[in-house]
Parts: sequence; structure tokens; C-alpha cells
Amino acid sequence: MRDSRRCKRKDAEEKTVAFTGARILPVSGPAVDEGGLIIRGGRIEAVGGNAAVKRADVIYDCQGLTIAPGLIDCHCHVGIVPEKVDWEYSDVNEDTDPATPEVQARDGIDFDDPGFDAALEGGVTAMVIHPGSSNVLGGVDIAVKAAGGDVESRVIREPAGMKAAWTAGGRHGKGGNYPKTRMGVAAILRQWLLKARDYLQKDEQKRCEVPAAERMGLSNLSRVLSGDIPIRIHSMTPVDFRAMLRIKREFDIDMTIEHGDEAHLLSDELAGENIPVVYGPFVGDRRFSRWPHTRPDAALKMSRAGVTVSLQTDHPVIPIRDLRMQGSLLWRFGGGSPEEIMPMLTIDAARIMGLHERIGSLQEGKDADFGIYTGHPLQIKSAVEAVFIDGSQVYGDQLPRVS
Repeated sequence: MRDSRRCKRKDAEEKTVAFTGARILPVSGPAVDEGGLIIRGGRIEAVGGNAAVKRADVIYDCQGLTIAPGLIDCHCHVGIVPEKVDWEYSDVNEDTDPATPEVQARDGIDFDDPGFDAALEGGVTAMVIHPGSSNVLGGVDIAVKAAGGDVESRVIREPAGMKAAWTAGGRHGKGGNYPKTRMGVAAILRQWLLKARDYLQKDEQKRCEVPAAERMGLSNLSRVLSGDIPIRIHSMTPVDFRAMLRIKREFDIDMTIEHGDEAHLLSDELAGENIPVVYGPFVGDRRFSRWPHTRPDAALKMSRAGVTVSLQTDHPVIPIRDLRMQGSLLWRFGGGSPEEIMPMLTIDAARIMGLHERIGSLQEGKDADFGIYTGHPLQIKSAVEAVFIDGSQVYGDQLPRVS
């Protein structure tokens, strides 16, 4: 589907396009049977009944199909870990130092990687691409759309956060100068945040006297301290989370928990501190011996406690094409309902990304990013018929037209 990503922007901007007869899952409200979706200029113009579709320039017949917001993966390594290439041959980990806050994920991403096509095959329209987890501070990540006219048009937030890593990922790096304990991880993170605080207090001339490489990293971390971006921390257990909570309070910063296998044990604390969890990937009712307190309903338990939760693939750990299968597994083994789970793949993921006012639900004025399915997206037998980004079809065969 390589050529499918060359969106016809001019047509999308000039024409009003309607999709009629479908079951609409806005996520922001109740489902609409036999509903319509109208888009223009790359944005959603109306959602609901079919009454207004007659004034559209193009009308597609979506009878028997389901339209849902584009799915969002807040934690993956698409393009920075090339398809069919092992991690050690990728650009994901700049593990020459325990802290590399100066690096940028964008500089290692191949935007023509087949992983982006795989995302479209699964109805995924947006994602956060992270550096890896081999050092305490891994660099800044980026939020992009899975397709678009050019690279710049696909970038929707940069930086989207500062990647950090606790537990095994942050302690088993190469070289003798890496921390070997959680104490060491916490100490390095504090050191860099203190240096960034000092950097913020300098005037412009004093900042310019800081060596260039360090200045780049401190500038990125300054955005964490000023609240522009969160620090996104690869972490699994309550021992990690409690230390992270202390650092959050010390420096008054925003953070997300990435993976969070046992985060449900601190659901109330995380909700009280407004710390989102990008959960997974998980494998249904199977448990990991290293994290014995994992449970199949963990994401639901946290969400019901008030934690903002999204599901992830950690692509290529789980292929990004199968992001919606993470929701299907949660439905099958966690006991939740599709109405509880769909926000974790859409609007709550967008909220964690910091872009919920632009993507994540089918609402007037938002980007026209959506998938068309043969059934509910969480039903394993449902196929992705078509995917639209910014109002242009980027995946699937031509839909039948009414006019």
C-alpha cells in the first residue's frame, strides 16, 4: 500500500464527502445506527443522522459497516526499529551514556518503513515513537500520523515527551558507567533534573557558555520542568512507581508510566497524582514470572479508579497492526465492555499524547482520521475496509459511491 499514503490533499480540501448508512462509534458519545459522517477540508463537519448527507459532493454507501476513530498507539518504535531487523541493528538505543536527553527520535526514524503500512492495516492512524529503554534518559519522542503528504505534515507533536527508563531496561546498559540499581537510576535522573533547573535559572549568555551537547539535553529537560512535555518512564513495579512519585513531587513535573505491568496495585495513588498509564503489551490471562502481580483486568481496574489508561503494542514487540487485538484481549480476559475499552485505543490515548482536542474521537472540527470496519473494531473477525487520515483515504479499496 505504499502509494496509498500519497494523500490527495487538494480533493480533500475542496469537496464535502459523506459516509452514509454506517454504524458510527464516536467514542465521545453513544453509537449511532444507520448514521452519517461528513468531512471537509480534512476535518469532521458533522456526525450523526443521515439527514445532511444530501448536500455532500461525494457520498459513500457504508451500509452494514462500522466507522470508528483512528486508533492511537502511544508507545511504539515504528521506523526506528526497522521491519524484519533485530533490535541490535536498529537506531532505537543511543546507549553510549546512561543519559542522552539531547537525542531526538525523529533523527532515527525511517518514515518509509513498512511498519507504517502495517499500522494502516490495523486501523492505526497516529502513534508516539520513542527512543529505546537502554539508558535512564533516552531522548525526546515524537507523535506522528501513520500516513500523509510528507514528513512535516505527519508530525503532530514534537517533542511529545522525554523518554526515560526504570527497572531492567535502565540498569542493564552497555559499559561500566550505567547504574546497576534502582538507587542509581533515581540518582542519575535527579542529577539531570537539577542541572536542568539550574540551566533554566541562567540568563541567555550563561546558557550559551554551556557545552553544546549538554546544552541540547538541558534544553529538552527544561521543557519537562516547565510543564511543556511529560517525562515518559518505562517502569513496571510499585518499587519503581513510588520512587517516581517522589521525583514527580520534588520537581513538580508531569509523567506517564509506560508498560506499568503492576501499576494497578497503586491505582488510587496514580489517579490522585493524575499519572496516566500506557499499559502493555499484554497476552490475555498469561502472567510474567518477573511481575507476578500482573492480571488480565489490570487496565480496567486502573481506569475504573480514575487513571487515564491507553493500550500499546511496543511495536515490534507486538506488531502495531494488532493494536486493536490488545483491546480484544482485554474484552475477552478482563471482563470489560467495548464501551470501556475503545477510549483506551482512541480518546484517552489522544489525551495521553496531549492531542485530545484534535484527534481521538469523531467530533465536529476534529481531524478526519477514522477507520471503516466490517464489524466492531474489537471483534477479531472484523476486517479493516478503509482508513482515512486528514480526510484522505490512505488504505483500502474504493468504497461504493452513491453519488
